[in-house]
Amino acid sequence: MNGRRRAALIATALPVLLAACAEDPLSLGSEEVPGAGVVTRDVTIAVSELSTWRDTTLTGFARPSTAPFVFVSAGTDVSSRGLARFNVPDTVRTFVDTLPVATFEEVEFELRLDTIRSEFTEFPVTVKLVELGERFEPHRATWQEAAAGIPWTEPGGSLGVEIASAVLEAASDTLLMTPAVAEDSLMKAWQREDGGNGFAIVVDGPETKLRVIQMVLRYDPTLVGRSIPVPQSQFWEDHAFILDPPQPPTGTELRVGGLPASRIYFEFVPPGVLGGAGLEGATVSQAEVILHPLAAPDLYAAERTIAARKVSLLGDPFEVGEKTPIGSGDLATTTLDPDRLREGEPVRLDITRVMAQAVQDSLRRIRIGLRADPDAQALGYWEFGSAESPPELRPRIRIVFSSPPDFTVP
Repeated sequence: MNGRRRAALIATALPVLLAACAEDPLSLGSEEVPGAGVVTRDVTIAVSELSTWRDTTLTGFARPSTAPFVFVSAGTDVSSRGLARFNVPDTVRTFVDTLPVATFEEVEFELRLDTIRSEFTEFPVTVKLVELGERFEPHRATWQEAAAGIPWTEPGGSLGVEIASAVLEAASDTLLMTPAVAEDSLMKAWQREDGGNGFAIVVDGPETKLRVIQMVLRYDPTLVGRSIPVPQSQFWEDHAFILDPPQPPTGTELRVGGLPASRIYFEFVPPGVLGGAGLEGATVSQAEVILHPLAAPDLYAAERTIAARKVSLLGDPFEVGEKTPIGSGDLATTTLDPDRLREGEPVRLDITRVMAQAVQDSLRRIRIGLRADPDAQALGYWEFGSAESPPELRPRIRIVFSSPPDFTVP
């Protein structure tokens, strides 16, 4: 082939090749390039639109007997008494040996108060320790019963002999009390009876809400065969508090916080199609459960911010029992601000990570919880709409996602 003919063929083929490149869907700048047609969707749906959704509140993870405080109040809305007991030992161990106690001297009670969360209207306020008429059971005592099936002689605990009292002239973080009864007789009675019936912590005076975070019993026992006392101190053995009226039981509403501590559990499977697009295999950039707060409870509404932590569950939370799965909590917390909740501002619970994993794994079932962190820090709680609530108060799911392209690359 001569040079002139070869040049002609090249000149003819070049426009054809250029045209082919311009129509190639894989070529740079083409509107048909893979991914160019992928649309990011932001869809919010009510949980009633899901084929599977369950929600519930489980209660009892912490109770007044396991709370890190005792609540005592004398008010127009809520009455509360603290209950406590000391189990005084028969013997005392020294550096040399262990000997029985001969006599008890210099007995003192020290109450440690939370001045930030205690509330006073005016002073002085008298705090008393009063012997109980029936032995209380810390995990079962209520305003009506000292233990399960054993009513108090008087609701709220039948009060007997005053053991000790002290007067608060101003807000203080400690309150010292000395017994008003014979010290040695009191301590030996508690020694014989494993603390006896215990005693109630009550307040007398103007309206007061007292938060006791610890009580210490200090005493100087003289041991058998010794003449010098050996100072001792011990914390209360059993403690709890009882309320009138009690906190209401949980219903269909979803509750976080309170004592006994309440947690929300959700279970659902992401829908296969959302907003007209397939969700399985999609790229999820954001996902959240939206909770709608209900009106503040008449009593025991949260007064301070609740830090709530999302929990990824290890099993079915609706199978209630001793082994109800707890799972692991996220490091980040969701803030439940009572002021914003009163205004009806929704709470958004981020579930992006678990949703992204679920849609990549054949729309796997999602089980999550929401709990106050840490539990049992306050009486207050808040409730949210559930699947049984009116439509405008039901939880909603919001997902921002991009569906995978519906073509295959050769």
